[in-house]
Amino acid sequence: MIGKIISHNKNKLTIEFEEDINPEYLKLLSRGKSNYVLAKLLDNQKMSSAQNAISHSLIKDIATYYFVDAQEMEISLKYQYSAREIHGFAHSEATMDEATKWIEFLIEFILMNGVELPKRYTYLLDYDKFFYFACKYRKCCVCAKERGQIHHVTAVGNRKRNNVDHRLFPFACVCLEHHNIAHALGEKEFLARYEVTPVYLDKETLIKIGITSNAQIMKFDEKYKDEELYKKAIGG
Repeated sequence: MIGKIISHNKNKLTIEFEEDINPEYLKLLSRGKSNYVLAKLLDNQKMSSAQNAISHSLIKDIATYYFVDAQEMEISLKYQYSAREIHGFAHSEATMDEATKWIEFLIEFILMNGVELPKRYTYLLDYDKFFYFACKYRKCCVCAKERGQIHHVTAVGNRKRNNVDHRLFPFACVCLEHHNIAHALGEKEFLARYEVTPVYLDKETLIKIGITSNAQIMKFDEKYKDEELYKKAIGG
């Protein structure tokens, strides 16, 4: 059922559907409780030809790595994707936003499973999620070597790592060789030469890769809360 958004105010949407909604059917679905609806905001722009090419190229590379037919691999990947995205994915119907999410899924699959690509595709570097997943799965974002090192792009200086809220600093995952190159060249030159985009990592990822702990994050959250209360108390 497709609807048109008539008005929007914060967390409230007024939607006009193409057909009338039977009140008795709503009553039946509610089972004596509140009615709920699963909404999906639609992108009016269809999947681009570039996105279509990227998608099929990555599917082909994944299939080649596993020595299977590309069409069979596409079916398998779409089945896995449908487990996380209720609407699944179809090249013929996808919007630009849906295609972006699908390509990010393929990027994560490649990095998570150590799929070797024939070369470092420059088009992948346009996706921040490539650098995010490289950190999450500790793959060098330059050469894809395993067991990469999490590199603080902005130096934390002499501060003890336990006293730093790592959510406030950008990272890149690099192997030992490229880590040394980064220090030798300097951050600005290194990022430009290898087209690296530093990314900020969420709490779950920082804990997963051992950069920080939940206890440390809770400590900082409590500190920020106290500072906010203090500002309010003094009228700041």
